Amino acid sequence: MIVTQVIGVGIFLTPASMMRSVGGLAPALLVWLIVGLLSVAGALCYAELTTRFPQAGGGYVFLREAFGSRAAFVFGWISLLVTDPGITAALAIGFAQYFLAAIDAPSSFLTATAIATVCVFGVVTLAGRSVSSVILRWTAAAKLAIVGLLVVLGVLRAGSAAGSIAAAPDAVPMSMGALAGAVIAAFFAFGGWWELGRMSEEVEAPRRTMPRALIGGVAIVTGVYALITIAYTLGTSGRMAGDSDVAFVADVGRALFGPTAGRTLAAVVVVAVSGSLAATLLASPRMYLAMSRDKLFPGGWLRFDLRRGTAPGATLIQGGLACVLIALGTFEQILGYFIPITIFFLGLSAASLFRLPRPAADDPAFRTPFHPLPLVLFLCLIAVVLILFAVGRPRETLIGAAIAILGVPASFIAERTLGQRASS
Repeated sequence: MIVTQVIGVGIFLTPASMMRSVGGLAPALLVWLIVGLLSVAGALCYAELTTRFPQAGGGYVFLREAFGSRAAFVFGWISLLVTDPGITAALAIGFAQYFLAAIDAPSSFLTATAIATVCVFGVVTLAGRSVSSVILRWTAAAKLAIVGLLVVLGVLRAGSAAGSIAAAPDAVPMSMGALAGAVIAAFFAFGGWWELGRMSEEVEAPRRTMPRALIGGVAIVTGVYALITIAYTLGTSGRMAGDSDVAFVADVGRALFGPTAGRTLAAVVVVAVSGSLAATLLASPRMYLAMSRDKLFPGGWLRFDLRRGTAPGATLIQGGLACVLIALGTFEQILGYFIPITIFFLGLSAASLFRLPRPAADDPAFRTPFHPLPLVLFLCLIAVVLILFAVGRPRETLIGAAIAILGVPASFIAERTLGQRASS
C-alpha cells in the first residue's frame, strides 16, 4: 500500500522543474536523499505509535492519546476539509493531465476529466476493500516493473549524458525560492506513507507488520525516486526540456521509447496515479470511523461496513470536496492548500512520542531505535519545510492555518451537539 500510494503523480510531475531549479542531477539527488531521510525518521516514529495503538485513525488516535480529544478533533476537521480532499483532487488532476496526453486530447477537458476520475474511483472504493486491494497489488507491481524498465533504458542511453551528472544545460542559478520549491515538490512526492497508520486495526499482526511496512516501504520509495531521476537524466542527456512537466514526460517518452512513443510514458503515469488514488480513497474513511467512536463525528453519516471496509458517507464527503477544489483551483494551488497544514499535524502527531511514556523493555510494541534522535531529526526537518513553505507560499499557508483555527470552536459545537444526542 505504501509503494502504491506514494509512488504516484509526484515523481512524474516534479523531476524536470526540480532539476531546473536546483541546477542539475547531483543537487536533485541530494534533495531526494534529505526528504527520504526525513520520511524514514518519521516512519520510525510512526512504526512505534502504530504498534502501541493499533486502531483505526492513525494520527488522530496518536494525538488523542498524547494531547487530548480537542487536538485530535482539529486534526480530524483538517483531514475532512483540507488534507483528504486536497490529496484526492491533486491526484485526480495529475491523472487527468496524463490521461489526456496519452489519448492526445485537448487540455480543455482537464477539469471535467479530473472530476469524472474522482467519481469513478469513488465507486471502485465503495465496491469493497477486496476490490481496492487488487488494484493496489497490481499497480504496485506495475510501478516497480516500469521503474526497472526506465532505469535500463536510461542506462543504455547513458553514453551521451556523461556531463549531465554535474548540471542540467538549461538549469537556472540556485536561489532560496528554487530550493524551497524543490523541497516542497519532493515532500509531495513522498506524501502518504503515514496514511497506513489509519488502517492498522485491519492489519494482521500489526506489531510485526507495521514497522516492516512503514520503514521498508519508505526505503523502497527513496531508492526508486533516486533511480528514476537518474534514468530520466541519462535518457534525455540532461536536457530538461519543455515548459511544463507534462511536456518533459513527453520528451522522456520520445527519448526512451522512440519518436512516436511520447504518449507511452504518459500512459505509464496514468497507471501509477491510479494506485495512489485508490489507496487514498481506501484509507481516508478510517479517520472518521475513529471520530465516530469518540462521538465526535455523526455516526449516521459514517455507516462504516467493517466486513467490506467501506464508508459511503465519508467517501461521498471526501469526493465531493475534492471535486469542488478541482473546479476552483490548479494543481499548484491545491498543493499549497493542503501541504503546510498536513506537514504541521504530521509533525505534531509524531511529537506524541515526547508526551507518551516509553514502552517497557518487555513490551511487544516496536521501540524507535536511538530515541529521541529520529524524532528530533524529523521535527527539525518538518520545521524547515514549514518555514520554506510559509515564506514561499504565505497566502496558502494562512488559508490552511485559518481553517485549522476554525476547528477549535467547531470542536466545542461537535462535543455539545453530539454529546446531547448520545445522552438522549
